Amino acid sequence: MAKNSIGSTITYFFLGEYFSDALRTTITVVLPIILFFYLGNPEAAKGIGVGALLISLTDLPDNRLNKLKTALSSIIVFFCATLVVSSVLYNPYLTAVIVVLAAFSCSMFAVYGQKLSLIGTMALIVCTFVMGLHPARPLYFSSYILVGGVWYYIISLIQILIRPYRSLHHAIFECLMSSAVFLNAKAKNYDVDVPLDLQQKEAIKLHIKVNQKHELIRNLLLTDKYAMNPDNPKGQLLLERARLLIDLYEQLNAVHYDYALVRSTLATGTSLKLIANLIELLAKELEELGRHVRSAKAYKGEVATNIEYYQKRLMLLQEMELLNETQRKIVLKVVSNMNDIVRIIEMIRGNERTPEKHLQELSGAISYPLFITGDRFSIKEHLTLKSPIFRFSLRLAICFLFGFLLIWQLEPSKYSYWLFLTLVIVARPKFSITWKRNLQRLKGSLGGVVIGLVMIYLVKSPAVLLSFSAVFLLGFYAFNRLNYTVSVLFITPAVILTLGSYQGHFDHIVHDRILFTLLGCVIAIFATYLFPIWDSRQLKEKINKATHNSLQYLKVAIERKENLGENISRMARKNANLSLSALSEAIDSASQEPMRKHLDFNALYGVQSTIYQINAIITSIYLSLNHKPGQADPAVVNQIVNNLSNEAVPPDTATLKLDEIDQENDHSTKQKLVHIEALSVAFSHFNGAFRRKSSS
Repeated sequence: MAKNSIGSTITYFFLGEYFSDALRTTITVVLPIILFFYLGNPEAAKGIGVGALLISLTDLPDNRLNKLKTALSSIIVFFCATLVVSSVLYNPYLTAVIVVLAAFSCSMFAVYGQKLSLIGTMALIVCTFVMGLHPARPLYFSSYILVGGVWYYIISLIQILIRPYRSLHHAIFECLMSSAVFLNAKAKNYDVDVPLDLQQKEAIKLHIKVNQKHELIRNLLLTDKYAMNPDNPKGQLLLERARLLIDLYEQLNAVHYDYALVRSTLATGTSLKLIANLIELLAKELEELGRHVRSAKAYKGEVATNIEYYQKRLMLLQEMELLNETQRKIVLKVVSNMNDIVRIIEMIRGNERTPEKHLQELSGAISYPLFITGDRFSIKEHLTLKSPIFRFSLRLAICFLFGFLLIWQLEPSKYSYWLFLTLVIVARPKFSITWKRNLQRLKGSLGGVVIGLVMIYLVKSPAVLLSFSAVFLLGFYAFNRLNYTVSVLFITPAVILTLGSYQGHFDHIVHDRILFTLLGCVIAIFATYLFPIWDSRQLKEKINKATHNSLQYLKVAIERKENLGENISRMARKNANLSLSALSEAIDSASQEPMRKHLDFNALYGVQSTIYQINAIITSIYLSLNHKPGQADPAVVNQIVNNLSNEAVPPDTATLKLDEIDQENDHSTKQKLVHIEALSVAFSHFNGAFRRKSSS
């Protein structure tokens, strides 16, 4: 089974979006280089090739209209950056001033959102390439960069016109695959050999990943006016799939128990093992469904008629006859939850649609623009040291200034621009990401140098070396969005072989590649202490936001969405998930920061875990058909609000209360709220412990 899984993964990779995009991009970049070198115009070959190479990195998955906007913005910014920098290269001091200003200005593009932030980063990389290539004719070279950008985006836009929903299908596929991994993790809750604390940490990481996939789908689909047109059947099908994916994730997360109690309650018999096996079979079906869901055709898979699944399900139902009332209620709830998962899988698999009348009611009730993550467009509010974007932009500009001062003290080299290139790539706003990027860059570069040296030693033909460099370029594009270390491992030998074949002096190229990469990494690390952005100092705020959004979600679940409206209900659910993801990412980032010794990470992980469990139980109330408004005990709800809102630390009764609940296991709203109350006491304890240590 493992071999088949590996084989399927490899097959998918070569037939999937990443590799096909990489192949298309590599051909688009290499073709004009070969053509213009053949025609005897090396300046055009370099300019158009570099233009296509760099602008391709701004081309992220998106819909038609947004991709056209990105194309126009990238082409204009690249042309202007190239023209300005190439026009001042005659004066090294003026060049330094212009490029330092560009470092600040391009980094400030982040104010206008993620897409323009990426364009700004790539424009800064264009500036570094221009310094390295040092074109003799600025206007001609800028025009070649312009042609390269236009050429690349013509091919890219033709592809999206032919297959407009390709990226969306792939995003849905990745969401299903991540959901399958998450479901497998849920199965471990019923495996007595797996420690629950380790499983909980794994589940939270997967929770973050699945939510990221949901956010990508929302941004791809809800911003696409063509897909959202009610008269577009393909778009409406994709919208329905997106809804089903969110429903699926709710079901995956809805039933949350005190799993230690479940394990002890069902310790005798085979119930635990059968439940784990059934969940693993559902995860396997999700994987199979994911591999076929990129097609608009209905996929008749295995689960509905899967003999093994229904045999195990029948065995579990037979096992129930031997259980007592408490045990039986646990198993019944798990079986009901699995039935709901199977129903949603069936609907996705068969392209089933919500009844037309209900679909029209939903379409009229839901304001989809509310669910798109907005970008920040006010430049004025970011022109202050309180703004993380301004602080990082200022820091990067100072890094560039220091870089110029440093290389003026060293022996002149045509490859010194690699220092600035490294700075742009590895310097990130946060310490943890900068540190991670440094390690990835160094490992990939050193490994790539070894590969390049081996190729130079074994192959003497420049034509063959250039052919290998094209293959390495393909590898870079294929892994660029998957694994940065591997992508650097490919691009490094591609650069060495290309420059060495064209200019000679392989030893000089390798020496400078290592030297300036190391210098750039060292500068980037030390610069993080200049106008730092520490996640450890934002943890209290993120905890407060996560608990606030959880309480809003609880309010929605208690009142029921029918009374509050679809928009309020769905936004409350989304905000609770996203704020927990943001908190989890901040904790992970803070664990790598220099002041991590001053933080109580056991308490932080306790905070994270209890909020995750609380949200899961709230989802169970939200989805419960038996819940009615007015069933919630106001005293219990008020106590939950106090525990999640108050910084005071109650007596250490959290463990006792958690042990006392779930005895009846009636899964009523009352019992679920009691469970949340116990978890809120535990949260208050963990939160108090964290605040005491961080303030000491």
